[in-house]
Amino acid sequence: MNLKPGLRLLAETPGTGRCIGPGDRVTIRLQGRLNRGEPIQTNYVTTVVVGRRTLIPGIEYSLVGMRVGGSRRVQISPHLAYGEVGIPGRIPPRAALRYDIEVLAAQPEIPESEA
Repeated sequence: MNLKPGLRLLAETPGTGRCIGPGDRVTIRLQGRLNRGEPIQTNYVTTVVVGRRTLIPGIEYSLVGMRVGGSRRVQISPHLAYGEVGIPGRIPPRAALRYDIEVLAAQPEIPESEA
């Protein structure tokens, strides 16, 4: 599996079905931590369209190639997360993050006319 520079795969459990790609609507569960271990997001469930940039780039890039029921633990470099600024009071500047990503459901690419 090829991940973008700035992403490191720490663990993976394969799922079933077709691989997720750009344009697919996915429901995921996220658990996020600072690299030092402090939680920043716990048991967060959301539905997104991959490639619409509604999540940090590191999570979106990590979703590509996953399958329903699968999970990945990834380390995300700052340039694919919150960068030089962070989120004041929550995520420090230049913070590397670790995310557990679980795919709960996926629908194939949404046609442009429905997007």
